Amino acid sequence: MTNDGNLLDRYLARVDIEAGQPSLSLLNQIVSRHLALFPFASVGPQLGDPLPLDPESLFDRIVARRRGGYCFEQNGLMFEILNELGFEVTLVLARVLHDPASHPPLTHRFTAVDIDHERFLVDVGFGANCPPFAVRFDPSNPGDGTYRIVEHERGEFHLEYDKAGEYVSLYRFDNVRYGDTDCEVGHFYSHRHPGATFVNNLVVSRILDGEVRSLRNLELRIYSDGAERLIAITEAPQLRQILADMFNIDVSPTEAERLFAKFVERTASD
Repeated sequence: MTNDGNLLDRYLARVDIEAGQPSLSLLNQIVSRHLALFPFASVGPQLGDPLPLDPESLFDRIVARRRGGYCFEQNGLMFEILNELGFEVTLVLARVLHDPASHPPLTHRFTAVDIDHERFLVDVGFGANCPPFAVRFDPSNPGDGTYRIVEHERGEFHLEYDKAGEYVSLYRFDNVRYGDTDCEVGHFYSHRHPGATFVNNLVVSRILDGEVRSLRNLELRIYSDGAERLIAITEAPQLRQILADMFNIDVSPTEAERLFAKFVERTASD
């Protein structure tokens, strides 16, 4: 693990952003650059990597070694960076909603940021549907943007996403106080439980200006200019090249073989 100099300085040098007074403009700049450079990925859980959540380990995995990460990793690092920059930050845990009527576990982490008496939702760890900017926390006036926060029940809020003209709930959360130990529980479930999504699927995404790249197992989808392009992955070297060139993720030839073999066997058995 590298530990040369201040973590914040090393991070800012990598994203090519200068430190400044906490502001919405600076916050959105950091979110956009982070999403473009550091992909969401379940490579670590798939390969059985050790995944500690201390800030130096997160920086080492996500920034230095280019292994990607999911919410407890990406948003854990973002929380640390924003806190060091002087932003007023609060850890929030959420329940990912595939069915709004269900009660899933607290397996998602994001950050609430307060700027000039206004609160914003910051999330750099929700995959291809991640908001590429800070979302204003104003349930009484959600506006007409792509993302909005709506209070569905008293004290229970949903982050909603405009999907083809209809808002769908991505996850729900409340104002309960959480801490690092809560993250450890959700993190353990997410990368160790046999039923967890990241244990069972290779999920990778990267959000660029005007383009979203999303890989699930052996299918790559590229969304750009309102169109979708699908690429099937048929061999391990192709998978390794796509991870490197399209997602800036570094895996060895042997690791690529392991990943490919796991999902090509599943495809054959389906």
